[in-house]
Amino acid sequence: MKIWKQAGWIVAAALVAGTVSAFVHPLRPPWREIEDPAEAQWRLDLAGARALLEAGPVVWVDARTRRAHETESIPGSLLLNQEEWGELMFEHQMALQEAFAQPVVVYCDGKDCGRSVEIAKRLRELLGLDPVYVLEGDWRTLGIR
Repeated sequence: MKIWKQAGWIVAAALVAGTVSAFVHPLRPPWREIEDPAEAQWRLDLAGARALLEAGPVVWVDARTRRAHETESIPGSLLLNQEEWGELMFEHQMALQEAFAQPVVVYCDGKDCGRSVEIAKRLRELLGLDPVYVLEGDWRTLGIR
């Protein structure tokens, strides 16, 4: 029975040490996922989008499906989605060339839509557009009709 008692004390000591180091260790891992700062600079909340609109013209890019874009979208927005990337790039090439002088905001449905992140990344890396922001939040609340 002595060996079980010793094993219990060792496990208890390890749990105490692990718990203490989880809270006070200077190199402890983060408790939540941290967003990449390089990506975070391109996030745009609704207040930032309104300020950008007041500052001047903005190129809006809809990253949703064609059906969603045709049903309801920001007037004058360009449809660029992953499914039709090649065709849509050809269709909007003149508008995208004009976008070099203006900020670009990519939107889709809601805050956690990965489609807009991917399209914005493609526009920055493949076309060299800068700045290309990703709208966080529902674009319908901006009141652009």
